[in-house]
Amino acid sequence: MLIKQILSSLRPLNTCLNYSQMRSVMILKRKVRPLYGQRLKNPYIVGPLFNDILHYKEPREVTDMIYDEVEDTDDQSLGKMKVILMDHIEELGVAGDVVEVDASYARFHLLSARKAVYYCDYNLNKYKDLIESGAEGRVGPSSAFVLTTVRQLAKECILVEMNDKHEWLIQKRHIRIAFRKTGYTVPEEAIQLPEIPITGPDIEGKEGKDFAVHIVINNQETVAVRCMVHHLGQELAINWMRAPRFVLLPEQQSQLLAQMPVLPMLEEDKQLEEEYIS
Repeated sequence: MLIKQILSSLRPLNTCLNYSQMRSVMILKRKVRPLYGQRLKNPYIVGPLFNDILHYKEPREVTDMIYDEVEDTDDQSLGKMKVILMDHIEELGVAGDVVEVDASYARFHLLSARKAVYYCDYNLNKYKDLIESGAEGRVGPSSAFVLTTVRQLAKECILVEMNDKHEWLIQKRHIRIAFRKTGYTVPEEAIQLPEIPITGPDIEGKEGKDFAVHIVINNQETVAVRCMVHHLGQELAINWMRAPRFVLLPEQQSQLLAQMPVLPMLEEDKQLEEEYIS
């Protein structure tokens, strides 16, 4: 049993061994030259007694212990290291991706946690199927940044501005333009509108009310995003993105909007709104 455990812990000879531990080294230099040693001998004074006395002198407790730093290897950058990810690392990559990161981060956070392996010929051959597999064949997020994107969109409230005089029907292009004004580029094929059409203008019934649309990311992840109808020409509250919220479609109240996060009203917002109205 002991032999089996030892053999299982040994690496094959063709594994990558090109990375070794780097020891910290600090190179110092004495600030004051010591007084002991051969330099105390005077060539003009001869005699065995004199040489024996000055052969060694005790170091001075303070002066001989002052050093100047010449070099410290801790300050040197360890450089970059290529690794193959074995798991999804948010904002870095998914399983099978070959990424280049700081050597210290790779050693202490990825390799030690078995979330990655060294990039070498042996591992390239061993995990060939994982590297070549597409995003559709992988289990987990579709990309490194998709979870961050989903969390950010779930917290947003998109202002959909519509005309207050001419009739309209909210379509995908209106949602795409509203996202673009907020800073997101969303193609129309990734937008899913509510089943119930939203028409207008209806200032009394739909102004300032919320509805939810679904955004499909990489044909895999779906996130519900809160939107609010605003008629052009109407006053928009300064804190329109905060609570309280008003639901436009009752069908979405319990399923979507009630479970989505809402920014709470702040005292500063109330005071600012009162000053704006007055």
